[in-house]
Amino acid sequence: FKVNAGESLAIMGKTGSGKTTIALLLCRLIDPTEGEILIDGKNLKDLNLENYRKYIGYIPQESYLFSDSIENNIGFAIDHPSHEKVVEYAKKADVHKNIVHFKNQYQTMVGERGVMLSGGQKQRICIARALIKEPNILIFDDSLSALDTETEENILQNIENEIKSCTSIIITHRQSSAKRADKILNLTSLELTEIA
Repeated sequence: FKVNAGESLAIMGKTGSGKTTIALLLCRLIDPTEGEILIDGKNLKDLNLENYRKYIGYIPQESYLFSDSIENNIGFAIDHPSHEKVVEYAKKADVHKNIVHFKNQYQTMVGERGVMLSGGQKQRICIARALIKEPNILIFDDSLSALDTETEENILQNIENEIKSCTSIIITHRQSSAKRADKILNLTSLELTEIA
């Protein structure tokens, strides 16, 4: 499949159909065993990996937070983030309203792997961390699934400009997440049956 610069692609399919594999391939966390991935016409394997990853905002299914403050978790992706910028992207990820109710607000320590936060709060902090990079390629790997549909809609509305200004891949099993995409790729898994 081909995605043009600035387009958004939703990838849908059942569990095990290969949606996450596509995300891992695009981030070059794994390499293809056959075929190739081209970025601007160049094989991904030939690009400087460190430089390439600077342009990617990746939000995995499993949200990962550092045992640090909320502010440092959001600002981690860029050098010297200002408090104002962290707040701006927390608002876009629809998590600011939760953070301001914590006793220490943005200085709240999240604990090991974000144990102090709910699954939805962790996921939204990870979304803010990916957005603050202002990436050229934004990849959501089923990262809106831990959120209720109202929060999901708020985030998609808040980041509409970001999605339009970059190439975005939204991996999802929800039609509500896919409806704003320019293209939808529907994967079907192949079932192997043993014949005795």
